[in-house]
Amino acid sequence: MSPLQRHQLDTAQHAEVGSNQILEHLTAQQHVHPHASVKAVLDETVQKFGCCAVAIEQGISWLHVEPLLPIGRLRRTELVQLARAVHRFWMRNVTAAATNA
Repeated sequence: MSPLQRHQLDTAQHAEVGSNQILEHLTAQQHVHPHASVKAVLDETVQKFGCCAVAIEQGISWLHVEPLLPIGRLRRTELVQLARAVHRFWMRNVTAAATNA
């Protein structure tokens, strides 16, 4: 199975994941592991939801979030923006991959 087909299957499996679910995960991790880095928590997000790692990088870069900053230092509005950005870039990348297939 090619990587693109595997990616499409993973996307179909996690199609119901929205920015609210990502936000809930980030918020929970902020309270449970406040000293974990933003990057570490987002890496867990990739594993938990199957989202695109490139979308994580794009979201961090676009919002100018320091990846090594402890997740507990982010304000609620920053978590909301991060969750929405990651979801938006993820869906954009999925759409681009499907178009190129």
